[in-house]
Amino acid sequence: MAEENNRSEEPHLTKGRLEALSDGIFAFAMTLLVIGIDLPDKATLIQSNAFALHSLLSLYSDFFHYVLAFMILGAFWLSQHQQFHSVRVPDKLFIWINLVTLMFVALLPFSTSFSGDFPGASIGAMVFEANLFVIGIGMTCQWWYATTGFRLAESTLKPEYIRRVLRGNLVVPVVSIICILVALTGSLYSTVLYMTLPVVDYVVDRYLS
Repeated sequence: MAEENNRSEEPHLTKGRLEALSDGIFAFAMTLLVIGIDLPDKATLIQSNAFALHSLLSLYSDFFHYVLAFMILGAFWLSQHQQFHSVRVPDKLFIWINLVTLMFVALLPFSTSFSGDFPGASIGAMVFEANLFVIGIGMTCQWWYATTGFRLAESTLKPEYIRRVLRGNLVVPVVSIICILVALTGSLYSTVLYMTLPVVDYVVDRYLS
């Protein structure tokens, strides 16, 4: 009887509704990323092809961070769906871990724009990298919480698969830590290291699984 009462106190939120919320926030964040690409003030006052091309090329940092953030968010979104597929019913703590993670997903357009606007300052890159680090840790915590003792995950999941997904979730946080350490040395190109993510992910999946 007590167990039934405790169960009735759990939030009545289905996995489908949580997935819909996650999809909406990911889609919103990925769309907002492009808004961070804007021309400098008064750039349109000079109407010439040469100056227009110069203005476009001056946005290289904004475009780079836009593409980088969009692709990484896409990878996070795929990982999110992979996790939800293995979860039976989310409980209150899982929902809150997910909400905190989504909060930083929604923050990424700002950190991306901030980093693109300050290509000559390492603090700009560090804000972007720290944002990605927190999202990756949130995804890792979700999976760890759901699968520990098969708390929320399907009992048919193989331990090898659980470890494989966990290691995959840690790839972005580990690379983010390396990027932050490189940025602390004063380097302005630390975010370029994110371009190694496909290779690192392949190595982890191929040789550490």
